[in-house]
Amino acid sequence: MIPKDRMPEAEVTLRLAMYLIRGSYTNDDVICAIDGAQVKVGSNIVFPIIEFLNAEGWIGLEQDEKWQCKFINKDFSQGIIIHSTPGEGDLVSNLINGYTLRVESKKGPMVSKPGSKEYPLIREAIGQLMTVEHANGEDILAVAIPESPKFLDLARQWRERPLMKHTGIHIITVNRHNQITGLESIGM
Repeated sequence: MIPKDRMPEAEVTLRLAMYLIRGSYTNDDVICAIDGAQVKVGSNIVFPIIEFLNAEGWIGLEQDEKWQCKFINKDFSQGIIIHSTPGEGDLVSNLINGYTLRVESKKGPMVSKPGSKEYPLIREAIGQLMTVEHANGEDILAVAIPESPKFLDLARQWRERPLMKHTGIHIITVNRHNQITGLESIGM
């Protein structure tokens, strides 16, 4: 079951992937790097990835319930390829405008709580994005976070900061209605 009070990192990444495909922003498969700790730690399920994707209409091509594989949806020609290799970004998508979108995603609370975790989570994602091993100068770089009141407030503020504008890093918010904000400046 997906927690109501927080959005796991894998959910943020996969909702963004589905948005890109459903909105016809990509003609290729969307590549998602999701490590095992985002899915299961010991016997604790962090995010029920297969059940989530199945509920959204995506079926894995592996026969043995593996989550690291290509997922397809009968309504789209593009798939979602999930792997766990680090160094490229949590989501990589070749967009129809000719650019590559490279994203670092972060989990987070969906409701405001004392002791804001949102601030350090965004900073960590920016740092991870700046240190990916594989990127091109033409890539569109972005951080994806859950849409919550605190994350929305920080995203609005930080999108206007001079160095964020200078580096061209976008801050994307993702909600559970499969909508995003933060990439409007590139036509999305």
